[in-house]
Amino acid sequence: MRLLYISLLVLYTTCFFSCKNDNKLPEYSLEELKKREHDSIKQLLSISRVFYAKEDYENTILTLEDLINRFATYNEVLEAQELLKDSKIKLIIIKISEAVNIQSVLVLLENNINPDIAIAASNKIEELIKNAEEIKDLEDYLNQNKVKEHSALANNKINVLKEIAKQNAYANAVKTETSSTWKKFLEDYPNHPKKNDIEKTIIMLEVSEIFKGEYGEIPASQLLGERNSRQSVVDIKNDTKYTLTLRYSGAEVKKISIAPFSQTSIKLKSGVYKIAASVNASNVRNFAGTESLFGEYSSSYYISTKTY
Repeated sequence: MRLLYISLLVLYTTCFFSCKNDNKLPEYSLEELKKREHDSIKQLLSISRVFYAKEDYENTILTLEDLINRFATYNEVLEAQELLKDSKIKLIIIKISEAVNIQSVLVLLENNINPDIAIAASNKIEELIKNAEEIKDLEDYLNQNKVKEHSALANNKINVLKEIAKQNAYANAVKTETSSTWKKFLEDYPNHPKKNDIEKTIIMLEVSEIFKGEYGEIPASQLLGERNSRQSVVDIKNDTKYTLTLRYSGAEVKKISIAPFSQTSIKLKSGVYKIAASVNASNVRNFAGTESLFGEYSSSYYISTKTY
């Protein structure tokens, strides 16, 4: 359509000025020249009405601005100015309707107090909020100072998106089934109602992951006194210079950390356990093993510091 406007404009401009610059120009009276110029104005105004009727407001604006700039003294300019004003409003409304984010609407709304544009912008923002998929876009909207009437809707949509994100993160952790994914999930959602179960899942996965890798054989616990089929107690001594972390996966799932050269005890339901041990040093390999715990035990850990 822009090419059509240019072609028509060139046609009428050429016609007018060729007549004006023709060698026979002196044969025309001043009145005739003014009439020809006036005809050109009418023709440009007619072209702009055609564009306007077709809702091609960009070419309407181009045509009218050219008319106004070149022929400012004619009465038709008043009509052109009104049509230009209306075309600019309609073009902004169309751009608002085509906007894909709230920020684009707000930019179009800047320095514009036309009520039709304000209504179109408000309706479009409401639509974009309802269809929003990014929390940041909604937060940006809430932090600006225009079109605030949809704040409640934006807050509700943020809550919906956060819940969807939480459900998706949970589903991804279930599917991935790694300790690191579940740890990240709890970092993002520390108050999740299934936090205790997730923490146990993390311990079991850490045990499983250690067993799947390279590890040394964990030292066996020494039974003290009689066997007990209901509850076991393990006294643990950490004889290393590192923080020792022990994970028990079996009748119960527990995790305990012991400071360097310290000792503590842990109570467990009696049963068979997979036990995995690690320290906070990258050059010390993990240790793992399986133990039957049915009573009171003592265990002393001397984690190898050999680099593997």
